[in-house]
Amino acid sequence: MEWSAKPFRADQPFGSWADDLAAAFVRLEPRRMADRPFEGSIARTDAAPIQISLVRATSHRVLRLRSHIAGGADDLCFVNLQIGGLGRTTQRGHEQVCAVGDLAVVDTTEPFEIANGRDFSLYCFAVPRRLLPNNFCDRPRLALSRTEAGRALSRTLASYAELCLAAPALAASGGAHVVELIAHAPAMLGEQPVVRVHAPVLLSMMLDHIARHSDDPDLDAEALAARFRCSERYVHRLFVATGRSVGEHVNDARILVCARNLLDPRHGRKTIAEIAFEAGFSDISHFNRLFKRGHGLTPREFRRTMTPGSQS
Repeated sequence: MEWSAKPFRADQPFGSWADDLAAAFVRLEPRRMADRPFEGSIARTDAAPIQISLVRATSHRVLRLRSHIAGGADDLCFVNLQIGGLGRTTQRGHEQVCAVGDLAVVDTTEPFEIANGRDFSLYCFAVPRRLLPNNFCDRPRLALSRTEAGRALSRTLASYAELCLAAPALAASGGAHVVELIAHAPAMLGEQPVVRVHAPVLLSMMLDHIARHSDDPDLDAEALAARFRCSERYVHRLFVATGRSVGEHVNDARILVCARNLLDPRHGRKTIAEIAFEAGFSDISHFNRLFKRGHGLTPREFRRTMTPGSQS
């Protein structure tokens, strides 16, 4: 099944989107985050005992309100796999900020908010709560993009979702496997031992090192070569396979940290410059240019848009 929505009238900025969300998922209320035309689409398939959907849309927020819950009998968890953009999910006072490859979990029996400050895409797995481990939805931390095993799990889940949507006849045999993979997601966040350091594995180790140590202002190809006992030239050769330079990866990791910290209430009193410097940037102008290039908003606009009520 498929749904798509565009605004048709100024007083209806989301068109049929609220009805489309209710038909595809549960009752949700969309709200604007930016003054720009809205477009959204949903493709869904049944993969018993779950449903799998691909959601693509321009920036907006969706809220699950108590009035929605009171009028329904839904007992689902939504497990969202971010495949484009950066998402922020809030439930029970707990926030999950998701980069590409991360999972976010919400329980439809309680209010929640999902915000995406730029164009985004995600796979949504609608799973009956009884099929997930106890306490799976309690303050989840499923940043799978941070470990090699987590990234492998993300790729596997995305492949299952893509296959089920492309070939509905095969979906019935894939749903149970998806639930089992999701249930093991928390275990994928630990560091995995590497036995043989072939080039792809060494590259993964370097990418993980960048993700963990991006706040080091001296992190570059020379530092990676010293850390992993190879030549600087070999480091550059490894990164050719990614299509981006070492510096671009380092900057992307720092930008991701900044985006997360800009949304984190614990950093609410810090200035944008303080957040940038702590993330490893030494030039605030350079940071501002990179952030806007990646998110379509300046850091100040991003913080104000994604955290309503913020004054900075």
